[in-house]
Amino acid sequence: MDKVQSEMLQRITRVETEVVSMNEKLDRALNVNETAVKALSSASSAQKRLDKIEDAQKWLWRTFVGAFVLAAAAFIISGGLK
Repeated sequence: MDKVQSEMLQRITRVETEVVSMNEKLDRALNVNETAVKALSSASSAQKRLDKIEDAQKWLWRTFVGAFVLAAAAFIISGGLK
């Protein structure tokens, strides 16, 4: 009977060791998931800022092109290079 008890004790010890190892892996996985969520949030925020910058650049380029077209039209209307 002692041999059976000893074997059961060894198996239980191995199971406990595996459970501890699995808990550590689960903790690491949860930390990785939390980091991934933070990174996704940061990337989303950066994308919004980039979109705002692109919109500002579009406005600037449209203003520049409009001013150039207006200057060209004024030049033509005033007689050009007579």
